Amino acid sequence: MNMKVHWFGKTVSERCRYARSEEFAKVFERDRPGLQRLALLLTANSEAAERCLRRAFRECIASSTISKEWVRIWSRRMIIRNAVSLVLEPEDESFINTNEDADHGFVAFSQEVSPGAIAGSESILGLPELDRLVFVICILEHYSMYDCALLLGKPLRDVNEARRRVGGQAGQVGALDDVSQRFSIH
Repeated sequence: MNMKVHWFGKTVSERCRYARSEEFAKVFERDRPGLQRLALLLTANSEAAERCLRRAFRECIASSTISKEWVRIWSRRMIIRNAVSLVLEPEDESFINTNEDADHGFVAFSQEVSPGAIAGSESILGLPELDRLVFVICILEHYSMYDCALLLGKPLRDVNEARRRVGGQAGQVGALDDVSQRFSIH
């Protein structure tokens, strides 16, 4: 096989590299404050945010078909997915690995990043659940309305309405650009 075949600037052998658990562990360690902040803003609860972070890590290390180039993005998406599950379906634990030792000690939740420690977060945390989730996913994480609706399992019109409400509450939440810049963790 010709190894010089390129696809988006990558050789065949480069395209087929999948992330290993160590790569996810590095992302969760390196980006811990930002990932914790994301989980806290989504769940509005320290305990739920910690569970979300651990569950997301377990799902990431169980993933065997994620390209190395997508490790950070996939990690953030798993945090969003788990936070949505914890907030909207708190009793549903069906897709979660229940092995508490599965994180191998890689994920340690720092109490320094709590809802109270996130300056200016009160206005975001005070939003109704759907509005808060839409705000964080669409505005802070820059997901499209369509992707947000898919993650939330909600009709696009519900997400559009929530986005409009959040936009209408811009005075309470603060200028969206300012809030987005302050909490953006990319």
